[in-house]
Amino acid sequence: MELTPLDIRNQTFHKKTLNGYDPEEVKAFLETTATAFENMFRDRTNLTERLKVAEERVNYYRQIEKTIQDAVVTMQRTINEVKASAEKEAEIIIAEAKARAMREVESIKRESENLRTEIEQLRQLRTNYFIRCRALIHSQDELLSAMENDQQRDFEAPVAPQNDGIALT
Repeated sequence: MELTPLDIRNQTFHKKTLNGYDPEEVKAFLETTATAFENMFRDRTNLTERLKVAEERVNYYRQIEKTIQDAVVTMQRTINEVKASAEKEAEIIIAEAKARAMREVESIKRESENLRTEIEQLRQLRTNYFIRCRALIHSQDELLSAMENDQQRDFEAPVAPQNDGIALT
């Protein structure tokens, strides 16, 4: 059974006639004890309230700690996902750049080969042009030589009198 200060104050004792206790002394002791109990109950109530407040604060801080831990885990997961995504994107960009560079190199090689072929064709055309020009010049030279020879023969041949239908007797 739990005693309260009121129980102590209201406690009564039976009186004995011989060797009994001084009722005033007992009453004073009971009053002192009741006051001490009141103080202990008040302290206990205050301590219980402080404990309740402290437990609430601990729970609050535990919730904050859990929230922070969850946020850190989520942030770390997000960082890892962003990092993995960035690495994949970088790999894709590098692969695309390499493919583009290879296409450019192949295109330049094809263009270079086409230009070489075209240069060779132009050289061949130039050579053929020179050959035709020489052949034309040579044939024109032969034609001129033949014309000169014809003209010289015409000048060197004795001129025969022409008969204009007049009789010479």
